[in-house]
Amino acid sequence: MDLNASVHNLDKIDENAGITNECPMEEYTQAKRFIRTSLYVLAMLISLLGNSAIVWIVHKNRRMRTLTHYLIVNMAVADLMITVFHMPYKLQVQVTNSYAVVVGGLIGTLICKLVGYIQDVSIASSILSLMMISIDRFVVVVFPLKNATLLKRPRLVVIPIWIISVFMCSPLLYANKIEEDFGDFYCFEEWPPHFMSGRDYTVIQFTVLYALPLVVITALYSCIAVRVWHRTIPGHAAPNLTRGRRRLEARKQLLKLLIIIVSLFAICWLPYHVIFFLQFSESGYLNCGVPETIMFYCLFMGHANSAINPCIYFIIHNEYRKGLLQITRLISSLLCQSTSFRCRFCKFGSFDLQVDPNDRNDATELPTSLPNVTPNDRQRYERNRAVHWRSARKSIDSRHV
Repeated sequence: MDLNASVHNLDKIDENAGITNECPMEEYTQAKRFIRTSLYVLAMLISLLGNSAIVWIVHKNRRMRTLTHYLIVNMAVADLMITVFHMPYKLQVQVTNSYAVVVGGLIGTLICKLVGYIQDVSIASSILSLMMISIDRFVVVVFPLKNATLLKRPRLVVIPIWIISVFMCSPLLYANKIEEDFGDFYCFEEWPPHFMSGRDYTVIQFTVLYALPLVVITALYSCIAVRVWHRTIPGHAAPNLTRGRRRLEARKQLLKLLIIIVSLFAICWLPYHVIFFLQFSESGYLNCGVPETIMFYCLFMGHANSAINPCIYFIIHNEYRKGLLQITRLISSLLCQSTSFRCRFCKFGSFDLQVDPNDRNDATELPTSLPNVTPNDRQRYERNRAVHWRSARKSIDSRHV
């Protein structure tokens, strides 16, 4: 909806023409441009890399193919959609200091209608995914025997989430219009008299796709927290006790993660909703509209949530952290293979560098630190190392004969 921010401000000024000249104009300095551009570039990079990693980790880890983790992937996809379709527009606004759409015609109309619409759909999908995660966790913890039959197939949960999101945000496709003004094309909302107004749309979006889901989530997680933190582990045998404790600790860890994610979502997107309520406020204090700097940071907080989420997963959840380490090792090995040294993991768990005969760098040394190795293994390694080095030296020296 923020594509129309400047237009809402202009409407306010037009309605109060008597004080138009008293409205201050904010100066857009080079420092402000640099800070805002840097913030969006950083948020886009972290969001693209982090959320893509979340999708890859769940896809590769069979143990994580549960409804909760599929819904986390669904949120990651929604964050990627915001990053790919909406953040570039906001970056262009900061670079050019203009809300004008780059092109007009059919392409401009599509950009106008889809950019803001995709953002609203993604936000709706995220909050509905969070609500379904809370329902899934509630069933698992409070009604464990029903877990086998209830909420068992992720597709039956994920697909309706997107259908509801697309339907709830569809009025924006009709309302968004593009018009030319002195050679530039601007996107704005135009609600016909017989249809709902922008204020009605904002109230419905806030109630159905923000406030109500958060109330449900808060109630369910409160019940889950009471049940988990006051649960006794059944069984007296040591193996059963250890297994039960591990399962309980895993559930507590996941519960902490989800509560943090929900709290961050609520905090980051609340200013976004408040801003649009203020846009339609009749208060005299807002005759000039909401200050542009406040509008920027309120929207950026929502966009930053897309970059914060994967960082929280990696910090708190063990499986996501292990998956991130696997990705970094994979990237490291690919980078090594693209250089003159070919890397592989040796059986001792450290890197073993094989010297390429075509490389003349004689300063390279093989690893000498071998933890947890028996004397026989050490002797065998040192012998193979000596043979390998002599063979490599012979190949290199033969080039100079």
